[in-house]
Amino acid sequence: MTVKQLTVLSENSAYQLRKVISILSKDEIDIRAHCLVDNGDGHCKLRMVVSEPDKAMAILQGHRYAAVANDVVMIEIDDKPGGLSVLLEMLEGDDIRIEYSYTAATVSPGIAEMVFRFTNNTKAIDVLERNGLKFSTGNV
Repeated sequence: MTVKQLTVLSENSAYQLRKVISILSKDEIDIRAHCLVDNGDGHCKLRMVVSEPDKAMAILQGHRYAAVANDVVMIEIDDKPGGLSVLLEMLEGDDIRIEYSYTAATVSPGIAEMVFRFTNNTKAIDVLERNGLKFSTGNV
């Protein structure tokens, strides 16, 4: 199961990032997870899993932000030391590469949600499903 992630290009100042976040919040878009990556040129990529990705994309494009949508995988793991290691061990023998990952907000005690972009999301999902991992939809 994949979810949509939005990637927005922006200047990496607090002011410019606040503008992006404020635009979404005015339309009741909840940001469930985010990752900010500096490009080294005064700009950044803001990756987000949001409550309504299609609506958020339309809003951002309407405000002339460069934004794209990609499929990512949100996985629930045990929120304890070694929880992530267990997940990674499941993927070791299948030559699945991880492009990036970051954490997401969660309301379930003892559960951590992780966002992953794999080189092959379908293959990764298959491996993780066989190992009994649960996937998240990104919704509360």
